[in-house]
Amino acid sequence: RRSNIKPANTLQVDYRSMAHTARSKDEKREHFDSPEELDRKVAMLADWVKHSKHMIAFTGAGISTSAGIPDFRSGMDTCLDTGPGVWELRAKKKERDAKKHSVTDKMKAVPTPTHMMLVKLCQEGILKCLVSQNCDGLHRKSGIPTTALLELHGNTNIEMCMKCKKKYLRDYSLKNIRPRSHLTGAVCDDTKCGGKLRKNIVNFGESLPEAILDSGYEHAEKADLCLAMGSSLTVTPAAEIPENAGSSGRLVVVNLQTTPLDDIAKLRIFAKCDDVSTLLMKKLGLTIPPFKLRRKLILSATPTSKSKVCNTTSVLAEGADMEGHPFSFMKEVHFEVDDKVTVTNKQPYAFVVRWDELRGRKECVSVTVKVVFHGHYGEPLFEKVLTITKKQSACKILPLEYDPSTRKWSDIADTSTKTVPSTKTVPSTKTVPSTKTVPSTKTVPSTKTVPS
Repeated sequence: RRSNIKPANTLQVDYRSMAHTARSKDEKREHFDSPEELDRKVAMLADWVKHSKHMIAFTGAGISTSAGIPDFRSGMDTCLDTGPGVWELRAKKKERDAKKHSVTDKMKAVPTPTHMMLVKLCQEGILKCLVSQNCDGLHRKSGIPTTALLELHGNTNIEMCMKCKKKYLRDYSLKNIRPRSHLTGAVCDDTKCGGKLRKNIVNFGESLPEAILDSGYEHAEKADLCLAMGSSLTVTPAAEIPENAGSSGRLVVVNLQTTPLDDIAKLRIFAKCDDVSTLLMKKLGLTIPPFKLRRKLILSATPTSKSKVCNTTSVLAEGADMEGHPFSFMKEVHFEVDDKVTVTNKQPYAFVVRWDELRGRKECVSVTVKVVFHGHYGEPLFEKVLTITKKQSACKILPLEYDPSTRKWSDIADTSTKTVPSTKTVPSTKTVPSTKTVPSTKTVPSTKTVPS
């Protein structure tokens, strides 16, 4: 770490770089390399990438503009489809022209070619760490492993418990109960905790997470190549990470506007991030993977009884990301047994099988589980059958993959149902809230899609 850097716990985002700060005309001017110059520069970058031992990337809002999310500092005459930056409009006291500019809701935004390029470089073992100033959640959604991702300003799709510090990924927009409080009004998913949940983001003027910032500095010290894309590199202390990397290794800056670190950059590229990413991967002989939605559906069954006689079994549907972190992506769940359907639209998504009420007093029964999603990408419901046996627990973990281009789910690694003798019972007095039972004629067809 550079000697002039303060300890991480005293670092705050510099107020001089805040939203309302006016930028000069020269600072807002956009520059473009000629096709020949761009090809030459990207060829040089490709060679450096091939020979790097510890490559890191540093990203800003500019990599998400092609996904329909406006940046902060683009001028009124920008070439971007999203139009002027948020702070530029605020400084000019103007509203975005909806007819002229294209903007997408963050929940519906699709990771860009630049996002997916970084995923591929990480998969190939080339990219060691991705440091991002963005809180739009697209890096997590793209598939970058959390072990390689440092989100300096947090993630608007994550709630964190202020008591137990557990984090929960959400597939819906989070709201603050009052400005700048970060509290969402929800409580911890762990009923034994009950702590208040807050949106896991860092606003300007607030301290950055000490551990994440320190990790960024450590990777900067190791880096022999740092690729900074779509960032003005003006917000400190975040910008000190690429600055530190550039003091000992190669710093490459990709941005349409000039930045304060241009003078120390070994290579300065003036082009759109996606154009550079596409050309770079072509020169590396690698393919940018298409974006696919990936998540895990966990179905479990646990015998519940007050006595040794097992007369009920609790069936539970839970969500997780591909790394196993809690992920609330279900809007409602339909459980069907013996021609009866129970619809649950609130966590926990659970259903109780009452063995004495089943036709024929069965010892084994099939539960059809239909999951309805929030439908940001037009996802249709997903259906699975869980076969459960009286007095035995069962668990099925289903890694799912959704292709927005085909609007189809696929079970990419269907695990066989595991059953084990029940050694622990859950009191049958626990009931499931927000459920209703309807005749099976009202079940949702598996081909029905949820409006996006």
